Amino acid sequence: MEKFLEPSFKKIINKDVVGVPNKQEFHIEKLDRGFGNTLGVALRRTLISSVPGAAAFAIEVKGVSHEFQAIDNVKEDMVQLILNIKEVIIEADDIIINPDEVYELTLKSIKGKVKAGSFIVPAGISITNTDIVIADTLKDGALDIKLYVAFSKGYKTFQENRSFVKEVIGDKKNLIAIDSNYSPVKNVNYTVEIVNPGESRVFERLVLDVETKGNMKPEEAIAYAGAILRVHYTVFEEMEEVNVGEYFKEEVIEEPVNSQLTQTIDSMNLSVRSENALKLADIKTVEELIERSVFDLGEIKNLGEKSKTEIIQIIQNMGLSFKSE
Repeated sequence: MEKFLEPSFKKIINKDVVGVPNKQEFHIEKLDRGFGNTLGVALRRTLISSVPGAAAFAIEVKGVSHEFQAIDNVKEDMVQLILNIKEVIIEADDIIINPDEVYELTLKSIKGKVKAGSFIVPAGISITNTDIVIADTLKDGALDIKLYVAFSKGYKTFQENRSFVKEVIGDKKNLIAIDSNYSPVKNVNYTVEIVNPGESRVFERLVLDVETKGNMKPEEAIAYAGAILRVHYTVFEEMEEVNVGEYFKEEVIEEPVNSQLTQTIDSMNLSVRSENALKLADIKTVEELIERSVFDLGEIKNLGEKSKTEIIQIIQNMGLSFKSE
């Protein structure tokens, strides 16, 4: 019988967009016709809605009793302060924290611009965008904040969080529930490509673009999504014992060996400065070098423009090229 190929997963190296360090591209192939969309839809929906993360769900500010109040010696009122707080990205180490507990972050401000990094955080909790400004104060101690953080999934409105506050904290005076976006995933897109056009049996490639907020790596988010889907699909598998292992086979690809790619950096006749800079960056072969983009060369420590030009010229003379950015 015609067997399925076991799909392979590949992270595209150096696909990070300049200024968007948490965006990455992944390929899943070779898939039989139709499985690109089948997996793409499921993964995209799960990534957007179900990957867990940490977020603030309530705030308490000393001297403030409701969300529309002005704050003494603070330029922002409570509405603006809450909007700024919602922009704070919180990271939770799920090995350290208890996902069923509520965590408290505290802040006592000094005069001037107050940044998210001023919060005192418990073990297992950290703030990703520490430089974001949440308020501008006119004197020391103008802001005394307690921020309540939980670990969950999806988006919760302030109405939902009011019920959650009563459940986990109780009726506490001056505590204000806010909207929470727990998802660490910012954006997901996917496309399906034909791997072998013109052949009788069509194979597809699923191209998945994932961008996170920075509090989780894209590959970790995909791993979460895959694990969540696997648990759900296990319900169907357990209905009846079946053996599908014999319907799959591993694709064997014999790739021609390119001796240039295995050539070591030592044998490229580079200047001493260029060679040492590449070795410090743990680049040992030509293949490892061209897995980088031209932009990435400029990021290598001690590699100036002259050395960069030298390396590019030698690679071009070899008939090779760097990864596109």
